[in-house]
Amino acid sequence: MEVVELPDRQQRQLDALRVHINNLLADQWLIASRNPLTLQRGEQVCYVLHGMLVSDGLV
Repeated sequence: MEVVELPDRQQRQLDALRVHINNLLADQWLIASRNPLTLQRGEQVCYVLHGMLVSDGLV
């Protein structure tokens, strides 16, 4: 079996975004969808688009 090293994935490089999303999840936000990553809390909705967290009113 050949071991192939894969290039780093973009989401692995966005540590600050990952920490922020983890904080949102701890604050009762839910993952509503994974492609694109969509977070929801009640009527509030945010998307992760091109490495940025965008609120529903701005999409």
